Amino acid sequence: MIRALFVFITLLLLNGCAHLVPQGDSDNQQQLLSDLQHWQVRGKLSVTTAEDNVTGYLTWQQHDDAFDLFIAGPFGQGASRLQGNDQQAEMRLPGWDLPATANTPEQLMSQYLGWHFPVRDIRYWVKGQASPNGKATLEYSDAGFAQRLQQHGWDIRFSRYARHQGQWLPGLIRMEGHDLRFTFAIREWTLHD
Repeated sequence: MIRALFVFITLLLLNGCAHLVPQGDSDNQQQLLSDLQHWQVRGKLSVTTAEDNVTGYLTWQQHDDAFDLFIAGPFGQGASRLQGNDQQAEMRLPGWDLPATANTPEQLMSQYLGWHFPVRDIRYWVKGQASPNGKATLEYSDAGFAQRLQQHGWDIRFSRYARHQGQWLPGLIRMEGHDLRFTFAIREWTLHD
């Protein structure tokens, strides 16, 4: 009797868990991600270059095309901020009295850090989807989640998916390309849509 009850409860739990993970519908998952335009993500960011390895904490707010990336820790001491939209961007690094401005965040990253860092594409990548700004190769897991993305000379791998306010989003993102390697361990997703 106890064994039968145990088997029954186990089957109920397994059946309940099956509803927590999408069943291989990558098109539906990608559409849900496309609809997600207002969010915030926080976590630990590690950047490895040929010369250095730095770690800090990133808070990223995205609202349509407007972004605000606040990084505490790397690039020396103190905090750094990169913010803007599709028409303009500004960057403030530790020790600067005034921010630097440019037409794109990519110009600022290249000029002041020497990095080819596609900020406007990464707003898609962080959610586990390809940017609409160019050709991409995307591989999916059996559950329909993006596992690997190749775009603009970057190789991006996604793992540790978890459900946040009804959306399945990655918890660990590894990016490699252009002599750079980024690892973003996400601690918190906040969705505003």
